[in-house]
Amino acid sequence: MKINSSKVAELAGVSRSTVSRVINNYSNVPEETKEKIMKVIKELGYIPNTNAQVLAGKTNKTIGLFVYGDNSEKRNILDSGLTFGYYLDLINRVLKESLKLEHQLLVDVVNDDSYSKIDSLFINRNIVGAIFIGFKGEDEKLEKLIQKGYLSVLVDYTLNPKVEAENIFYINTEDYEGAKLATDHLIELGKKNIIHISGNTEKLSSKERERGYLEAMNSAQLKPLIYNGNYNQLLAYDEINRILEEKVEFDAVFSANDNMSYGVLKALKEKNIIDIPIVGFDNLRNTIPLGIMSIAPDINKLAKEAVQSLIFQEKEKEKMKFIKTKLIKDLNEYLKESYLEECSL
Repeated sequence: MKINSSKVAELAGVSRSTVSRVINNYSNVPEETKEKIMKVIKELGYIPNTNAQVLAGKTNKTIGLFVYGDNSEKRNILDSGLTFGYYLDLINRVLKESLKLEHQLLVDVVNDDSYSKIDSLFINRNIVGAIFIGFKGEDEKLEKLIQKGYLSVLVDYTLNPKVEAENIFYINTEDYEGAKLATDHLIELGKKNIIHISGNTEKLSSKERERGYLEAMNSAQLKPLIYNGNYNQLLAYDEINRILEEKVEFDAVFSANDNMSYGVLKALKEKNIIDIPIVGFDNLRNTIPLGIMSIAPDINKLAKEAVQSLIFQEKEKEKMKFIKTKLIKDLNEYLKESYLEECSL
């Protein structure tokens, strides 16, 4: 007879995910259920399928970091430091923080067909917890996975209120505040026709950044001008060219991320337009030297919070955390910010 977690679940009269939670020592299982499962495990002599370290009695110290990308995006995320610089920067910082706390990091770009693979990593105790980045809002497969009680950190995501889940931490940047700060700054420069190039409308960050832009424009009694770039440099480039062809009047641009700002700048330069201020979001390395202002989230802080929430979960009380942002206007501010950041690493 093949002995596995499914057999344990069958004999104990529970689901496979409940067996997994008991094996992983999660607290959200009734004591009576836990005792019943442990009795079956002992009777069968079942040993969970896990890595050699765990079988040897050592604690598993691997964190999973999963970035969402459909098949067309997957190669770009892995290969292009320019296009997906935000993800690569965050992954690098999460890796540094994990190593500092003597944990390994497993990184993968996942799509709609990958959820069973993540489920298996949890069930087999290959990872102690997971950080999910870039997933679209109300992702049913992700939320079904989260409902199993796996220890997780969700970045740029909020669960559907109807979904009941434990062992979840939320870490988001102050997208609304940052977008309002960017737009207010352009208004203070005397700009009245400010275009907003919005991001992926299915993602929380894009919705919040658009909300911040609208609040600033409405407060100043200015007409919003919103065009979608889907967080994509080429689409933003095409949108600006279309706007120019249609002779839409504008005197500034707030882009929902730096990646799209590069497309905006390229389109304007090709038309010899050099007097339009641009503010992006993310403070990627190339942005400020190109003359683009940017909203800078504290990515180092985000990485620390994500990793430490998983490792020290018993001490964590605050489930929802927001990472502060600031406006970087010129190269001097950028260099100062970079220096302070390096000192904190």
